[in-house]
Amino acid sequence: MTDRPWRVAFSQQLTGVVGAIQAVGGGVAVGEGTTLRFISNEGNQIWKREMPFSIHSLAHDGAAIGVLCGHGFHLLDQTTGQPLYEGRSVAGGFRKMIARPGGGWVLMDRGEHLHLFSREGRGIRRVRPGPMRHMIGWLDREHLMIQNDVGMLCCLRLFGSDSKRVIERRSWSWTSQLEEGRVLLQTAEGSVWEGVPNPFGWDSLERVSTSSIDPLQAHRCGDGWWILQLSGEMIRLPPLEEADVVMEAGVILSSNGADVLVGVSREGLLRWWEEPTLADRRHVLMRRLVKEERRRLDFEQREVLFEAARDAEDSGQLQRAVELYEALGRKEDVRRLLVQKEALE
Repeated sequence: MTDRPWRVAFSQQLTGVVGAIQAVGGGVAVGEGTTLRFISNEGNQIWKREMPFSIHSLAHDGAAIGVLCGHGFHLLDQTTGQPLYEGRSVAGGFRKMIARPGGGWVLMDRGEHLHLFSREGRGIRRVRPGPMRHMIGWLDREHLMIQNDVGMLCCLRLFGSDSKRVIERRSWSWTSQLEEGRVLLQTAEGSVWEGVPNPFGWDSLERVSTSSIDPLQAHRCGDGWWILQLSGEMIRLPPLEEADVVMEAGVILSSNGADVLVGVSREGLLRWWEEPTLADRRHVLMRRLVKEERRRLDFEQREVLFEAARDAEDSGQLQRAVELYEALGRKEDVRRLLVQKEALE
């Protein structure tokens, strides 16, 4: 684990209203109004797709990007942005979606239903677990952890015979997504806990912070949890040793779960943060590329000088040819021309 601050590899000022972002592989999908863009880790736009309505949620399963816009659900190819199927919609629209381990999607509507889809986006069925705040994540391929409308954590068994179990009766004011089997939670009093849940309860649950934290989102990376606060700043659990480091992220945060964080401010400023080791590798790579480019330009310049020297020699401009060969460091050619020059004189 490193205690060096993360670095901003690049930033971009977006012009539209950003409704959602999703770190995907080597880039980030950005829903900007009705436009979905895929931006590489170098800051270049790879593809762009116009959607019928404003985009408000994005997710991915490693091959496809799920898009919620208006009342509809769409799937796009992650590499090209091409639609993978014609889309589905429900009255009132969908709120959130989550990819199922091994393939498939589950979507939460604005009522009390969950909608199950295949990997290809084909509707399978609908279940009614009751009012929900949040889909937290998959405990395994069959069990989905949710937060109900009063803040309790529940486990849903969605395949085979459906069932619902309350994990515990405590009410939580906020929860993160389940990442690497762990979840962050906050009590109404403000203390923050980290838990490892199972379908029947907790494998572990411990308090990690009692300080004043106002979490909006959280993502688990290689060096711990990164929390986006209501103030727009990111903090880490465990805290960075450099207490005066301020990392402005904005209002939306996404991560690849390892070494990249992407944030968007309210003004539309997109920042791509990298873990220090990855940032160091990028810096070394950029220095190597710069050196190679300089070497290439130097080689091309030397080719031009050599051609000019040969042309000068062929046209009898021996002094000019001598000067050019000297600039190239070709001592044998300089001696040869000086001998010719002396013989002519």
